[in-house]
Amino acid sequence: MSRWVRCFVWANLLAVYFVFASSMETSELLGKCEPIRIERCKGLGYNITGMPNLVGNEIQQEAEMQLQTFSPLIQYNCSSQLTFFLCSVYVPMCTDKVPQPIGPCRPLCESVKSRCLRVLENFGFHWPVALNCSKFPPENNQKHMCMDGPEPKEYEKNGYSYRNSRPNERVTNIPVRTKPSTSPNMQRRGICEKYKLSNFFYFINRTRRCAHKCSADILFSTDNKKFAENWVAVWASGCFASTLFTVLTFLADTNKSRYPERAILFLSASYNVYSIAYFIRLIAGRLEVSCHEDSQHGVSILIQEGLDNINCTIVFTLLYFSSMASAVWWLVLTFTWFLAAGLRWSHEAIMRRCTYFHLAAWALPSFKTIAILVMRIVDADELTGTCYVGNQSEKTLMGFVIAPTLTYLLLGALFLIAGLAAMFCSRGQQEPPPTNPNKNEKLEVLMVRVGIFALLYTVPATCVLAANFYEYAYRDQWMSSESILRPNVEIFTLKIFMSLVVGITTGLWIWSSKMPQNIWMKAWRRFRSGHRKQPLPPYSFVTGQQKQLIEFELAIEKPKRTRRKKERGTPV
Repeated sequence: MSRWVRCFVWANLLAVYFVFASSMETSELLGKCEPIRIERCKGLGYNITGMPNLVGNEIQQEAEMQLQTFSPLIQYNCSSQLTFFLCSVYVPMCTDKVPQPIGPCRPLCESVKSRCLRVLENFGFHWPVALNCSKFPPENNQKHMCMDGPEPKEYEKNGYSYRNSRPNERVTNIPVRTKPSTSPNMQRRGICEKYKLSNFFYFINRTRRCAHKCSADILFSTDNKKFAENWVAVWASGCFASTLFTVLTFLADTNKSRYPERAILFLSASYNVYSIAYFIRLIAGRLEVSCHEDSQHGVSILIQEGLDNINCTIVFTLLYFSSMASAVWWLVLTFTWFLAAGLRWSHEAIMRRCTYFHLAAWALPSFKTIAILVMRIVDADELTGTCYVGNQSEKTLMGFVIAPTLTYLLLGALFLIAGLAAMFCSRGQQEPPPTNPNKNEKLEVLMVRVGIFALLYTVPATCVLAANFYEYAYRDQWMSSESILRPNVEIFTLKIFMSLVVGITTGLWIWSSKMPQNIWMKAWRRFRSGHRKQPLPPYSFVTGQQKQLIEFELAIEKPKRTRRKKERGTPV
């Protein structure tokens, strides 16, 4: 690999790293003071706020959407302090003198809760976890700054609540509504009821989608998940060991690997990284990778945006980048095989184009990976607990997984067909007798072996693609509350096996030739010769005139030995 290509690869890896860094530093970048743009919270005594707020919203639009869910409670006017309290939580006060936003004090929260909790319970809801009063400072002092808010009205101090301009109506006499028109969680009830087991789904205002509880078994049972975890561990271990052996064999003697054979090296390296991503998932655990604590509902949900969890982001990046890179390297393998076997290009002619191969194999997956991270469409898989793209969205599954995989597979198949046709056509023509029959025969055997390996790759790739199409076609029916269909878990376990078996076949491809034996024996001999003590010349123990005398005698003796060998007829 040329120096320019190495620099390009490192530049792409650094670009992915900076995306991680920017996503992790988002809260710091958004931590500056800004004017309040929410109409409900203007004119409350402060006009500047800071994000993220006290419940984790990063922009004011998200905070405003969550505030809208409390509109029925505000209209009910169970407490004159309610609006100020909610705004101080979702749009806290910001000042340059204090590094953190200033929210409400605990007595303000307890005062609002004492008057509005009964209203929420009558509507069938509990006090929101995000508004837990124990989170707020008990008083405003130098250590913990907070806002006391306005004083309650006189009728509230006497145990009354203002509702519909009737101050004499006590809180205890509020009528109970069996079916309220709207409520803080009505969006979840209205939208998420279309899913199976809708009681485990929660409507997320930020994504405008329903996410299900992380521990819930929606499409797969607990036994399915345990079997999938063990299944992944077995085949990921085999893939890692096989690809590691392949890469080390190639690196032991890089002169032995030439195109198209060299493309198998990078294909194997990509699958090695692919298996490492599964190891990270197994070591970190399902909950640490695929789950995220939602501040809106206070429950752990299956991730819909992987940037909320750094473990999920790392697993996604390694899985997606390596899978797309391996697909491109297989395309490079078929293309270089077509040039070598079909068009009879030499290795030197193909090597002059290797820069373009590396540019395509590393740049395309990098750009797609960065685009997915910027769009925040990384999601978690319920069965394996890994993070990828398209696990919960049909659009992203088609756009970032099925479409590119199908394109690479079709292009590679065309190169294979064209190469086979060119080989058969060249055999039918009369060619001049080869100058080195043994060398040409070995080259032809190598081309046949590489072609068979490239052809065999299409079998697992087609199976994985078919499983993705199966998921794309039936996901809506599986999730619908009106359907009794469930996914076939055997298809998904086959998908896991087929996605890792190519890495195992690279090791089998190496073992099927004499190359590893010759390379490792040669490396072992070099290792032994490097540690073996060489005999010292005889004059290393003498100095001065004795050394000069020995050198003179050796110079005279050498022509005599040469003359004697010629007389005996032995080669010099």
